[in-house]
Amino acid sequence: MVTYKKWFNLGLVILTILLGASTIQAFNSATHIYIAERVFPFTFDKINLYYGSIAPDISLYADIEKWPYGFCETHYKFIKLPYRWWNINEKAFAQGWQTHNEIWGADSYAHGTCDNFEGCCRMSCDYKGYVNLKAWDLAQFYKKYLDQPPYYELAHFAVEVAIDLLLVDEQDPDLGKKLLKAALFRSPADFNLMTKVFVGRGDRYGTDLETLSSAESTFRDLVIKYAFALTLPKDLRKAVLGQLGVEIAKGMEVEIDSATVQEIIQTAVELCQSDYYEPIQSAIESIKIRKDLIK
Repeated sequence: MVTYKKWFNLGLVILTILLGASTIQAFNSATHIYIAERVFPFTFDKINLYYGSIAPDISLYADIEKWPYGFCETHYKFIKLPYRWWNINEKAFAQGWQTHNEIWGADSYAHGTCDNFEGCCRMSCDYKGYVNLKAWDLAQFYKKYLDQPPYYELAHFAVEVAIDLLLVDEQDPDLGKKLLKAALFRSPADFNLMTKVFVGRGDRYGTDLETLSSAESTFRDLVIKYAFALTLPKDLRKAVLGQLGVEIAKGMEVEIDSATVQEIIQTAVELCQSDYYEPIQSAIESIKIRKDLIK
């Protein structure tokens, strides 16, 4: 019989192996797949739908010198990917991708948007979305660790984790498993479609194959780590996320212990619990009625 203590030790061992040296960035992947599944409830290929809904964030893990406009391209410029209609993997991936963007997609509700996005250069941004506002509120409680203007990255991380946890606990307990399957089993057609759009463009946009491949590999690795944490029992999940937060903070040159990270995440949950679902529901309803949505 496997005791709770053995599960706890096993979880920490696996986490240590998984974490490696990677310490970056936004972990609201479960929220993205939750939204995509409700925008496209009848899409047969759920794994590639889920992966498409999180894949735009791959650009965040690329060398900025080799993909200077990556974020703008994946979140503003190339929202509707040129999928082949007869390829169900490509179509599902493109559907998920389309739900993510910062113009009218899920990210516009979470973060806000930028006015001048077509040039992919000087973007006039007004980031007053739900996550940003809650991150600022959270930072006021833990200024020693979270007072990082203008973007409050660690507070942003905690709020996005809190929203994912609320969705897992109150809406869909299988979100972690769905996210894990998406990261592990996405179709090669997904990467091929991204290659078609972003590699060897011949203009100032895009990147090279090596940069895209490396960014996707890092991204998938991090999503797998995070999804693994979401699948664990509550107490063990808290410990694992606490350790993950320590590693992320270390990458931002912030020293913090696991217990404090867990306390911060719990405070974020309490800050968001009464109203977190409102922007999610608004995103689902508004995306579903877009006339240019892939059907």
